[in-house]
Amino acid sequence: MPLKFACLALAIVGALSVAAFAQSSTRSQNAIDGSGMPPTEFGQLKKVDLNIATAAELRKLPRLSPGSVTAIIESRKKSNFKDWTDFVNRRLVPHFAQDEIRSLVTI
Repeated sequence: MPLKFACLALAIVGALSVAAFAQSSTRSQNAIDGSGMPPTEFGQLKKVDLNIATAAELRKLPRLSPGSVTAIIESRKKSNFKDWTDFVNRRLVPHFAQDEIRSLVTI
């Protein structure tokens, strides 16, 4: 009976340690600046240009829904974004998404 408990305890500890390693390895890949985005090969983040980015590039931005990506693409077909204020004024993405993508995009 004690052998069963020892084996069970060892299995639980092993499972918990695997979960802990999995979580810590993803955190270590985050950028040093705290943006949550992994650095490029040169150590800097590559900003996404909202006027020319593909749908796949836009989907990589945090907190953008597929509808927001489509709205950005459709809006820029009519006219390119002049600056960040122009982008915000078009109300294509929610405010919480604007806050998160502002440092990751360029216009």
